[in-house]
Amino acid sequence: MVVTAAVLATLLKDPLTKALGWTFSEALKGSRNQKIEKSLESLSKRITDVIKVKTIYQGAKSINLNEFYVPTRVNSVSTRIECISDIDSQSIVLEGTVGQGKSIFMRYLTYQEARQSKRVPIFFELRRLDDNQSLEEAISLTINNWIHLFSKEHFVKIAESGNLVLFLDGFDELPHEIVKRLLNEIEGWCERYPDMQLIISARPESEIQKSNYFKVYKLSSYRFHEQSKLIDKLVEEEKSREILKQAIKDSTHEIKELLTTPLMVTLFVMTYRALSDVPKSQSEFYKALFSVLTSRHDKTKPGYKRQLSCNLNESQLQGVFEEFCYLTGNKNKLILSYDEAIEIIKKCLVNQKTGGSPTDVIEDFSKVVCLLLKDGLNYSFVHKSIQEYFYASFISKKSERAQEKFYLKYSKNIHLFFKAKGAVRFLEETSKYNYYKYFRLPIIEEYIEYYGITRNSNTLINNLLINNISKSEIEIILDDKGKIQSDFYCAPIEIIDFLQKYIFSLIFKIDTNPSKLTSSKVNTEDMSETRFIIEDFEKIERNLNSFELKKLKVEILEVSNKIISKREEIIKYINQQDDIDIDIDVSDII
Repeated sequence: MVVTAAVLATLLKDPLTKALGWTFSEALKGSRNQKIEKSLESLSKRITDVIKVKTIYQGAKSINLNEFYVPTRVNSVSTRIECISDIDSQSIVLEGTVGQGKSIFMRYLTYQEARQSKRVPIFFELRRLDDNQSLEEAISLTINNWIHLFSKEHFVKIAESGNLVLFLDGFDELPHEIVKRLLNEIEGWCERYPDMQLIISARPESEIQKSNYFKVYKLSSYRFHEQSKLIDKLVEEEKSREILKQAIKDSTHEIKELLTTPLMVTLFVMTYRALSDVPKSQSEFYKALFSVLTSRHDKTKPGYKRQLSCNLNESQLQGVFEEFCYLTGNKNKLILSYDEAIEIIKKCLVNQKTGGSPTDVIEDFSKVVCLLLKDGLNYSFVHKSIQEYFYASFISKKSERAQEKFYLKYSKNIHLFFKAKGAVRFLEETSKYNYYKYFRLPIIEEYIEYYGITRNSNTLINNLLINNISKSEIEIILDDKGKIQSDFYCAPIEIIDFLQKYIFSLIFKIDTNPSKLTSSKVNTEDMSETRFIIEDFEKIERNLNSFELKKLKVEILEVSNKIISKREEIIKYINQQDDIDIDIDVSDII
């Protein structure tokens, strides 16, 4: 239930009086009540302002977060969280990733704490801290905005009272050079004011999580229940709500993996609203997303064209973003500092031969397109697959010759392979012909040639070596000759399945859970060998003795036949794309 500022002022009267009652001098005694009333009015208004936020869904309009807030779950907390005491009574860190709703949760808890009528909650965004300002000075100044006679000298008494709870949002947004100083100040508070509870939000791996004074609680990923509740909040039409919920239920694993944060569910809903259709795959989702976010539904308004800060049109901005994803993907960077992002955007603008200011472009990326979000002092992709899809889109728009060069380098360079393998998966959908012709088919044919694979015949079994290393270990090696080199890692999935599913399931058919099984790569530049080390020799020796070589050969033949069938399927697809029946009647031309 939402309460008004007037009601909130009444609720805060008791904790505010307890917290501040003894901080004023006797000279103020006659005007005490009046000043408390004014303080209550100012404080309650500030708290009601805390829950008014702008969202990607609503655009520039500020709305009460209770209109869209879905109760946040926290790992290791089984109860529904209505206030901070439901999580812990001690100082804590709330950890969450980009788009997981850390700030919204902090604002919600601030508001709920005020409604409890027990303590005075103060919400403070750490990014607003000046470089040379102490946190105590900043909090004192914040309180002084509501209680004009309050100064930092009063902070000690308020902090000692136990009637103050501080919500410090965005520890990861602090500049690197002041993190240590602020961490020392916060830990000093924990020692001097054990009754003052601190709630701090941060991204994973921030310095605050390392402090012994705080217990870390991680925000939970969205389940279908939370997805459904958010859809109910965002979508008015019941029919549309049911369509979206059913679409999530019926969606592929890759879509389900995306929709684990409030932000990604919101983007999913926005795409449906704009297209009146449900995306069935990541590629379909992302293909429409850039245009949806750039236009922000305004295409439904005749004659309206959304103005971008950089003065590029939608197509030009998408081209810059695609190359930005390509360059950052090759650097294996999902999080970039402002300076790093600007330098890459400058390069993209030159390569794309478009005008525009890099600072305006990054503003549009983060505030209009919202696929690169300002995350503290850095910029982060809202999801790794966003970068991968637009990386693939950049490649798919290149010439056939350029794509051939990319695949050749990709299949031979192990470092590029590991950086770009997510993007290449998208290329199978966005540029299927070139993907098959210049990547998948050459690799399959090389394996077919090397292993002498034909229908019902191959030499795979001859390249499988089982060696006793010691009494405690057995080593299984595929291809110690190194002829395939790094291409093993670009192999068709059938080869990987062959190793993982067939050989080991057969060797360990009596006991499929050996005590320890590790896979290690030989530390050479060409990465030519893959070794599997199995411990607990006695158990394995018993299994090897009962091993049926004929059955293994049958299984290997099945795998090799699947590879042959895949090759035929790919060749058929390529030939179909290359073929065109030009049926023109000469009389029509004359």
